[in-house]
Amino acid sequence: MLKSMLFLAGALLVGSAARAQAPAAEVKALTARLNQLLADPTSPDEHTKVRVSLAGCGFRQTIRKYRTPDHASTTNIAVSNSKNGSSWGFKSNENVEMELTLAQEWAEVGTVTYAAKEDEGGRRYYDLVVKRRDGADGKAPSGIAATITLALHTGSEQEVAALVKRLEAVRGQCVGRKG
Repeated sequence: MLKSMLFLAGALLVGSAARAQAPAAEVKALTARLNQLLADPTSPDEHTKVRVSLAGCGFRQTIRKYRTPDHASTTNIAVSNSKNGSSWGFKSNENVEMELTLAQEWAEVGTVTYAAKEDEGGRRYYDLVVKRRDGADGKAPSGIAATITLALHTGSEQEVAALVKRLEAVRGQCVGRKG
């Protein structure tokens, strides 16, 4: 009897751990797919990278332009600001010419939407827009990180709609929690 109770308790713990890890696996898979779609296959600029991170209960976009050997610098600059669940940062150093980071906590996000766009070559892509929620006073958000826009290089609206739905699910798990 004791063995069967211990087995049942162990099975419940393993089951709970598996359920707890499922969102982390979804966040990792979603982050990986977004980062794949952020890479513009037609861009000649191999020194600029755009990445997204969904770590914790937040959404972060990083745009980084690496220095080329012929543009070396020893100047180090770092500036950042964080207020009410939204933040931005800028830095430059000997390896990075420019890095801009925009972030929002999911609890501060009002909408996640997308819009079809067309590049100069006539190829369709989608802008994914993460917009901060309106303030308690009803005013629209302002500031550098109030709206984060990502260009997703795919012509498939179905895929983008599915990604937005997955992002909303991740967001829903974090609403009410600070991360």
